[in-house]
Amino acid sequence: MSKANAVASLAAAGFAVSWASILIIWSGLNPISVSFWRTTLAALALAPLTVRDLRRHGLNTPIKLITLGGLALAVHFMTWVTSLYYTTVAMSVTIVSTYVVFTIPITLALGRRVSGLTMTGAALALMGVAAMMYSSYGLSEGSLLGDALALIGSVSGAFYFTIGELARVKSPTLIYSTLVYASAALFTAPVALLMGVNLTIPNSRALIMVTLIVAGPMLMGHTLLNYSLKYLSATVVSTVTLIEPVGSTILAYLLLHQAVGLMEAAAMVVTLIGVYLSIRGGL
Repeated sequence: MSKANAVASLAAAGFAVSWASILIIWSGLNPISVSFWRTTLAALALAPLTVRDLRRHGLNTPIKLITLGGLALAVHFMTWVTSLYYTTVAMSVTIVSTYVVFTIPITLALGRRVSGLTMTGAALALMGVAAMMYSSYGLSEGSLLGDALALIGSVSGAFYFTIGELARVKSPTLIYSTLVYASAALFTAPVALLMGVNLTIPNSRALIMVTLIVAGPMLMGHTLLNYSLKYLSATVVSTVTLIEPVGSTILAYLLLHQAVGLMEAAAMVVTLIGVYLSIRGGL
């Protein structure tokens, strides 16, 4: 039953994180400011329930894992959100969603098993994402800096998921999520200070967008991904995030009236089939 719940959570999380890039662009905020507020407000939102769980269960997660997870998440958000301002949304989201490329070798390096079906599904999903990227935008488009930042976001995201899988063996979802979000905010704050970033939220539109980012991609997205890491491997969870480029493309079509070509639609189907196979391999 727990694995079934985890799979359902992954589906909901995939939908939620698909909104992140659009909400970030609509906010108009500095990317470092977005990274700071989404982690800070998410930690504050979960804090009351976390205090309750800490009283019941105590802190079983090593501080070292929480710190490393927070650092990885901070780097992931700061680089990826910044990439959205230098390259296209679809290119950024596509590149950053390739976590599985890096979680598989990290997992194998830790001596943990990855099923053949999961690896096959991951490869198929990546082929679908690559086809989406090529068919829609061409491999030559997009800023090199933005693409590089998205790639750093992917690598740091892979470490974040792998660390989360290790931490979630003993740690309840709320405790781990709250502490890792708070840790990420603490790593982001000095970066904002050094870069001279104004962390104030200037207007009601930006405030609404940040609130939606926290409620959707963070609390419904990342927190459900953290929940799933207790029952499914980091490789499976990171593969499911490949739903995001598909979801973002669909949202762009509905909200921004961007056409979806036949090859792009076929690539989406291939990606989703790969995600399904990867999940089956991890059950």
